[in-house]
Amino acid sequence: MIDRLAAMSKKPVVAAAIFDFSADEPRILAASRAYPEDLRGRFELPGGKIEPDEQPYEALLREIREELGCTIQPDRPVLSDSEDGAWPILDDRKMYVWLAEAIETPEPSKDHLELRWVTRREARNLDWLKPDIPIVKAAFDLLYQN
Repeated sequence: MIDRLAAMSKKPVVAAAIFDFSADEPRILAASRAYPEDLRGRFELPGGKIEPDEQPYEALLREIREELGCTIQPDRPVLSDSEDGAWPILDDRKMYVWLAEAIETPEPSKDHLELRWVTRREARNLDWLKPDIPIVKAAFDLLYQN
């Protein structure tokens, strides 16, 4: 369903709420943006644009490989309350988000200044891009349902 609806939306993007259960509490990977300058240093969930004729799931795997140099295993979507489950983000785009587990260690690339594993409490203290705040909350809510 996400694939069909993403094809109809304006400027769709994908992101992964990459989680880790190896610590005492669940953690999510936060990525600090390197650019553009007005967003530099602010945190986001890693991901990117869906290419023409690309399915969102395929775009998610590709974008994470390009941005973080790792393979992920998507778990389940993090859905918004909208009909298509997408989240409204910057520049009038919609973002489709999945919880995912890293199969390899994520490494920062030119797209990010740093990567940081954060608990729910630590996430509250980061300077997130405003549209990512409810997404991160929803992702943690799903993780705590496990």
